[in-house]
Amino acid sequence: MLSNNRQLGLNLIASVAIYIVQYSISLVLTPYIINKLGVAAYGFVGLSTQIIGYSSLITIALNSMAGRFVSIEYYKGNIEKANKYFSSVFYSNVIISAFLFLISFVLVIYLDCLINIPRELIIDVKLLFAFLSLNSILGIIANVYSVSTFIKNRLDYANIKNIIGNIIRAIVLVSCFTLFSPKVWYFGFTTILCSIYILYTNYIFYKKATPELLIRKRYYNKKCIIDLIKSGSWNVLTKLSRIFEDGLNLLIANIFIGAKLAGTLALSVTVPTMINSVTAMMASNFAPSWTQLYASNDKTKMLTEILKSVRIMGFIASIPVAVFFVYGDMFFSLWVPTQNAMQLYWLSVAGSFVMVFAMPLETLWNIFTITNQVKKSSINLLENSLIMFAIVMIGMFVVKDNIVRLFIIASTKSIVASIRTLTFLPMQGAKCLGYPIKTFYPPVLKNLVCIFLISSMAFFIRIFFIPNSWFGLITGTIITCIIGLVYNFYISFNRCDRNYFINKIKAFI
Repeated sequence: MLSNNRQLGLNLIASVAIYIVQYSISLVLTPYIINKLGVAAYGFVGLSTQIIGYSSLITIALNSMAGRFVSIEYYKGNIEKANKYFSSVFYSNVIISAFLFLISFVLVIYLDCLINIPRELIIDVKLLFAFLSLNSILGIIANVYSVSTFIKNRLDYANIKNIIGNIIRAIVLVSCFTLFSPKVWYFGFTTILCSIYILYTNYIFYKKATPELLIRKRYYNKKCIIDLIKSGSWNVLTKLSRIFEDGLNLLIANIFIGAKLAGTLALSVTVPTMINSVTAMMASNFAPSWTQLYASNDKTKMLTEILKSVRIMGFIASIPVAVFFVYGDMFFSLWVPTQNAMQLYWLSVAGSFVMVFAMPLETLWNIFTITNQVKKSSINLLENSLIMFAIVMIGMFVVKDNIVRLFIIASTKSIVASIRTLTFLPMQGAKCLGYPIKTFYPPVLKNLVCIFLISSMAFFIRIFFIPNSWFGLITGTIITCIIGLVYNFYISFNRCDRNYFINKIKAFI
């Protein structure tokens, strides 16, 4: 148990570290890029990434459940069966990648016919799209090697390599912007360099940690492919739901409102995307140990681990949410002084208040994959996403004011997602494991209390003590984090959690 806790801690720390590095780079470079290229050009980075993400609809049915099937067979000692799944996924991904290359080639040529691109940016944006497409194809081929870090519960290793890869990317990116005239396609080019490094390190880890797993033509098995697709096909609906929920926002803004306001929307989601990404990455760190417990049919211990994960997520997540809600407008005014800070702040708040409810329960999405019951979550996500998409499209045709349209796009997701998070996720997650439907609600209520208390105290401190400067913002953030840690230690954690951490601190001292 101590080993599991230690490894979980390492995984969580590494997850947070990778996003600190990744988004610190983004936060530093974004104002520079906006000044050099304009907010419209910056918006195409996010928009191109979203469009490329649509291609995962083709691969997700096969790849989304690969880690689950390979891991369970590996844990059970069925190495030959694990190799069949492993090899079948690899060779299928190679075939899919060739198909996607042809599609991407055609899209690059006609991209300016599909979206609004200012004339002076057409070649630049097409190159960006081409590089990101190649990076996506590279990721599909290399995806199978990441299974080894999941099997060995060494997600910390993968995250450390991601940190190094992103540092390499940042150095090359800064060099490109310093030595050559600024171009938005540098983002795509440097992303490929980062992915090549990560692919190489994942391959080395795979060879050392799981030498039993082999990629051989004789292991290619159509039945394994059918099993994976049958189980993962519902994840296609999940991905489609995510596209309707997140992936179409910038595209809709680009088509109905224009490239400049689409860039404003892209700026407004920067901080919420950072927080959500960190939360999702942290939540994924719990999946390996849960998969082992599920494979051994130890549901009692699994419930203990799930409840612990919800408490940990609530402990951590409430602090950045409170900081952002209180200091967000100050951050935008200092970060991008040439933009409308209050507009960016309220767009961000409108699009992110769902985090208050969703972040503590983020780990529960792992339940549907581990129990192979993704059908239920996929259907619910699709229903909610179609409702959200319908509301947004109605708003685009009914409302004429572009600013109001922008807020409709930003806020609709939060409203619909909040309802889903407070109803379907905790209830159905408990039901999948045979627990009472109220099992996961107490931590959510505790998290709400924590956010309210932390935000109230931070708001009071800001009014009377914090100047509107980078020094003030950093000082206020540090003070709020300290207050948040104290509140959360006594509200989010139970007595066993507190005793565990106190003993760890005493042992360290």
